[in-house]
Amino acid sequence: MNEIKYSDLLGDWLKELGYTHCFMLAGGGCMHLIDGFRSKFECIPVVNEVAAGIAVEHFNQCNPHGKKAFALVTTGPGFTNITTAVAGAYCERRELLVIAGQVKSSDLLTPPLRQRGIQEVDGTALTRSISVESTCLTQPISRADFRKKVLHGRKPHPGPVIIEVCLDVQGARVSRVELEEDSVIVNPPVESNASSSHLQQAISVLADALNDAQRPVVLIGGLVSREIVWSHLNMLEEIGIPVMTASSAIDRIPSDSPMDAGRPGTWGGQRSANLLIAQADVVVAIGVQLDLQQTGFNWNEFIPSGRLYQVYPCAAELEKGHPLLEAGYELDPDECFTGLLARIEWVDHLDWGGYVRKVRRLLPTLEPDNAPRAGFLSSFEVLRNLSLSVSEETILALSSSGGSFTAALQVYHVHRNQYATSSPAFASMGYGLATAIGAAFAQPGKRVILVEGDGGFAQNLQELAIIRRHNLPVKIFILDNGGYGSIRATQKKFFGGAYVGCDEATGLGFPDWISLFQAFGIKASVLAHDDATPDRLAILLSGAEPEAWLVKVDPEQSNWPVVSSRILPDGRMTSNPLYNMLPPLAPELAAETSRYLPDRTST
Repeated sequence: MNEIKYSDLLGDWLKELGYTHCFMLAGGGCMHLIDGFRSKFECIPVVNEVAAGIAVEHFNQCNPHGKKAFALVTTGPGFTNITTAVAGAYCERRELLVIAGQVKSSDLLTPPLRQRGIQEVDGTALTRSISVESTCLTQPISRADFRKKVLHGRKPHPGPVIIEVCLDVQGARVSRVELEEDSVIVNPPVESNASSSHLQQAISVLADALNDAQRPVVLIGGLVSREIVWSHLNMLEEIGIPVMTASSAIDRIPSDSPMDAGRPGTWGGQRSANLLIAQADVVVAIGVQLDLQQTGFNWNEFIPSGRLYQVYPCAAELEKGHPLLEAGYELDPDECFTGLLARIEWVDHLDWGGYVRKVRRLLPTLEPDNAPRAGFLSSFEVLRNLSLSVSEETILALSSSGGSFTAALQVYHVHRNQYATSSPAFASMGYGLATAIGAAFAQPGKRVILVEGDGGFAQNLQELAIIRRHNLPVKIFILDNGGYGSIRATQKKFFGGAYVGCDEATGLGFPDWISLFQAFGIKASVLAHDDATPDRLAILLSGAEPEAWLVKVDPEQSNWPVVSSRILPDGRMTSNPLYNMLPPLAPELAAETSRYLPDRTST
């Protein structure tokens, strides 16, 4: 017999496409899908669907063997719960496949009805603006059509793919022969410009610009893959051009590399990197979304006296008008990166590389003004020491917003070939734990370090159940400052300390953290001052069991350096350029590290 339940057939097709893991939450709206998938994939139940989406994103980010994960959710609230994860992957331009149940095709609402089926919501309409493909299957489709939809979320324009499957379609008996006869099990070729004249012309222009530059910088973003950069590290170091990394790509360049020029940006931007990129005469940004988080709100001053080139696989990004580009090229970042390296013949006549290393040395990432009050630990020192206490075999899972995220960007030491993963574009709270879970399943047995603030961690703490159930080797550090530190800082800076909803005194409530972890069967303790050194942390982290530490952070600790903004009398905001950060440098130090700025007095 050729008849098969459609959900079983979908599972077979997903396996053909490389999917091995399914992060899911069961529900009546997806019951046939669960039945069809349970024996084909490693199914990992979550407590809230948003964690499934986040875990899938970072499983796919951290798996070195080409295995894929997808999310399975039910209709209605199950679907709406995952939309934050969908939006995050959309902003990051990362692959995320969501298979969702839906009510029977005969029960689907027709506008202006708000609902017809039980727990019904129009998921396709809801996610159309935050996905590259959003569709509802009201009847079985062929393997060719299904593959086309799924593969739409991969290169060259990665992003979320949402496929709702009506309940009657899931359980329908179909003919395998009829649905597979029009397709061949061959992945369609990825769109490529490798041999195109457009790619070669772009490489020629970019190579000439870098070769002729006195003070060049290459800025790498998350759309340049780890594998491509890591396989070319020796070549990069031989070329000698300083390389910077965006917040989604901090693991592309090891921190001990001589050409590591830092991490520029608004949130967590290193002062040295922000100063240096402003002094470059040519910047080539590859795979970087040059949004305001990267360039600062005062984007006219991002590269004040140099030429900026951008390589990105999206015309809209290149044409948005800010920052101003010398030229933009709609190309695959990996292809352009590898082709460009072969054409660079830069000679450092100015000792620009030496100057970059000098500025980096004179402006360390640990700002002395961030010292906490007595009795508290410095979040910056703890994070720096934590990253130094582990090897490249440990995965660094970063939260995606708040002080724990920005501090990690400033001080994390990333080892050669070490994975560090986060979702900074959407900058949502509550991402850290699910990020660590996805990374842990992607590389079984590898230790994962997670650092997140107490406010962010509280938003998805229920997923500790997965950590304990699977005994994942995740080491959790909660920076406990008693609330939402970034919100508190904003209310202090712009509204004179009119605090509301930012700590327990103004309405928030938090658990007894040690008791909470113990309730989940996870060992937890308060990190002692004597244990906050690299050597002691290495000892604490040596076990294979999940464990947590509470890091008591001063609620009043400053988070320098920052790009200053202020509210004008008419309510508008104005911001300094990235290179003008607070607190101001001493005049002699400013002069020594701002040699090529067009206006040194502004620093």
